[in-house]
Amino acid sequence: MRRWREDEDGELGGARHDERTLGLWAAAANRVLNYLTTRARPAGFRKLDQMPSPTPPRIVLVEDHALVRQLFAMLVREHLQVEPAGEAATIAEGLALARSTRPDLMVVDWSLPDGEGAQLVRELAPEMPATRWLVVSSREDESVMRAALALGVHGVVLKQSPLEILLEAMRAVLAGGTYYCERSSRVLMNSLRADAPVLGDALTLREREILRGLARGLNPKEIADTLGSSAKTVQNQLSQLKDKLGIREPAGLILYAQKNGIVTTTT
Repeated sequence: MRRWREDEDGELGGARHDERTLGLWAAAANRVLNYLTTRARPAGFRKLDQMPSPTPPRIVLVEDHALVRQLFAMLVREHLQVEPAGEAATIAEGLALARSTRPDLMVVDWSLPDGEGAQLVRELAPEMPATRWLVVSSREDESVMRAALALGVHGVVLKQSPLEILLEAMRAVLAGGTYYCERSSRVLMNSLRADAPVLGDALTLREREILRGLARGLNPKEIADTLGSSAKTVQNQLSQLKDKLGIREPAGLILYAQKNGIVTTTT
C-alpha cells in the first residue's frame, strides 16, 4: 500500500506522523473492516472469483463532476482493460443504471447533487447482493467513514489520494477484499479509539486470548481453532465480552486491547 505523508506545511494539522505507524494502523484497520463487511454481507453474496462467468467485470461510475467521472472511466479502460458499464451523475441516474446493468462494482461519490451516495448503497445492496461498493469522498470526516462501515461498504478512498490508490482499491474490492485508504482508515480508527473506554475490570485469560485473536484478524472459528474450542463457544464468549466492556464493534475491542496493553499495533 502506498504510504501517506503529511503536507510539508502541516495542512492536515499536528506534527508529521510516522509512516510506519500509519501503515500499521491502515493494515490493522483493513483487517477489521474486512471482518466487519464479511459479516454484513447479505445471503447469496459471492466473490467475483466464485462466479461462473469469465466475462469482464461490469463497473458503474457515479460522480457528478464530469471531468472527475471521465478520469475515473479512463483509469478503468487503461488499467483494468474494461469498458465501464455506464456512468451517472446523480442518485436517480445511478439507481436506474445499476438496475439495468447489475454491476459487479459500483464506484460512488459520497456527495451528489440529489443526496448522499449512502442512499444508493442502502437502496440497492439488498437487491444486488453480489455487487461490490467503493465510495470516493472529498470529506475527511468520521461521520462518512462510520456510515460507510455501517452500510457494509467494501472500500473508501478520499479524493485527496493519488489515482494509483483508487486503482489499487478497485482491484482489491473487485477481488473480494476490503480497501480503506490510509487516510480514511486513520480517521475511522481514531474515531473508534476515542469511543473505546479504558476500564479497570479484569478480563479473564480466555477473554484476553479472544482479543488477541481479533487483533490478528481472525474470525471466531479461527480463534476457536487456536484455542482448541468450538466456534459457538467462542462466539458466546465474544458476545459476553462485548456486553462486559460495552463495546459492540470488533474495531473498538481491538482499540480497547491496545489501550490496555493486551495487544500492540504489531500483534
